Amino acid sequence: MRFERTVIPGVGLCQRFATAHGQQAGVISHPGGRRDVVIYHPEDSDTALCTLVLDRSEAQAVAGVLNQAVTVDHLAELERQLPGVTVVRIPVTVGSVGDGRRWRDTALSRRPLSLLAVVRAGRVVPTPGDDYVLLAGDEVVVAGAESATTTAVDVLAGH
Repeated sequence: MRFERTVIPGVGLCQRFATAHGQQAGVISHPGGRRDVVIYHPEDSDTALCTLVLDRSEAQAVAGVLNQAVTVDHLAELERQLPGVTVVRIPVTVGSVGDGRRWRDTALSRRPLSLLAVVRAGRVVPTPGDDYVLLAGDEVVVAGAESATTTAVDVLAGH
């Protein structure tokens, strides 16, 4: 997907794009954090059909949902390619065994699991290693036998 970026003086930054189905849209980022999602007319790319106005927290929530959907799709594809391997994305909850501890200190590093990534504040840390300190709010992506991933969910999500 290709984005066209245009600075709109006094307004902010507009990032326009077209979907694979030919739909035209754009996101206008205002300096205060507001985001306008604009859907353009299919026959006139200068005419807005609809504008969805999001404040900063709403925009972050929508971005998180979109990111999660993409991650889930990728994880499902990985599982299809590797029969017998389960891939899960687990939130680290406050007060759980993982909160504030290195991966290796959670005892999960001794199970048949691979720590693939940690998502912290929307940023992905790929293959963080055994010394990586987990924090509440992180999302841990692990792969392994189903019994091991189930244990990881119980440990990190505080079940």
